[in-house]
Amino acid sequence: MTSAAYQPQTTRSFYNNWGANEWNRLESSFENKINYRIHREVIADLVKPGDKVLEAGAGPGRFTLEMTRAGATVTVCDLSDVQLSINEQKVTEAGLADNVTGWHQADIVDLSRFPSAGFDVVVCVGSVLSCVLDRTPEAFDELVRLVRPGGTIIVSVTSRYGYLRAGLNAILPMAAAGGQLAAIDSAVRTGDITNVQADYELLTTHFFTWEELRGHLTSRGCEVVTASASNFLSADTPLLDESLLADPEVMAAFTRWELEACRAPGNIDGGTHIIAAARKAE
Repeated sequence: MTSAAYQPQTTRSFYNNWGANEWNRLESSFENKINYRIHREVIADLVKPGDKVLEAGAGPGRFTLEMTRAGATVTVCDLSDVQLSINEQKVTEAGLADNVTGWHQADIVDLSRFPSAGFDVVVCVGSVLSCVLDRTPEAFDELVRLVRPGGTIIVSVTSRYGYLRAGLNAILPMAAAGGQLAAIDSAVRTGDITNVQADYELLTTHFFTWEELRGHLTSRGCEVVTASASNFLSADTPLLDESLLADPEVMAAFTRWELEACRAPGNIDGGTHIIAAARKAE
């Protein structure tokens, strides 16, 4: 659990300035494409036609489109007005705006505008929960409050040990260069990564362990029904040339291997993200 203070205005400013980069991110590299695909697989298994869905921290709309295409009715909310605008634009261009009840600027630590037990599924994926820091318990309280008894909560967070594994090629030279070893050691111990920068703002984000994420769900009366890493085989693998997967049959096989590896219990902490779905007690 982090003690770092959540600063919503900084997070909002970061994602407002980041803008369309967030839409492009999940197609920007082979690793991100696979990450996107794994998330889509989990969501497709659990979000069904006719479901009333709240998407918290929806960003520019990649997953909004997936769920509306599947026949769900989605209520969209995000802290960033710029991300909400992109989301509405993308959904409208796709002809799916009738499947969205509204676009709301809202913070996941306070979703009091929405009724308790008002949704069949609540979705909060990406790095949203990694940004709320010391307000993480309140965010989980809200997500669980909003889903009906027997309904499903789908979340994903950045993974502490998975990112460490994937980033060793960059992290070890930083440690060896001197002066940063203590900071890196602290980040591994606490999960708090400070001074995340994208040219405009500095953020502190929290990287989760599977035990930590599972505890947030089970302590609120939810039963985990799906747990997966996201990007295990494909996480920053220098020898993996995307051209090797140009054959659709090979790509399909690789995707099967990736999904099986990500869902193996011993690997859940080993990808760049951790995905979990949980059922709220009846």
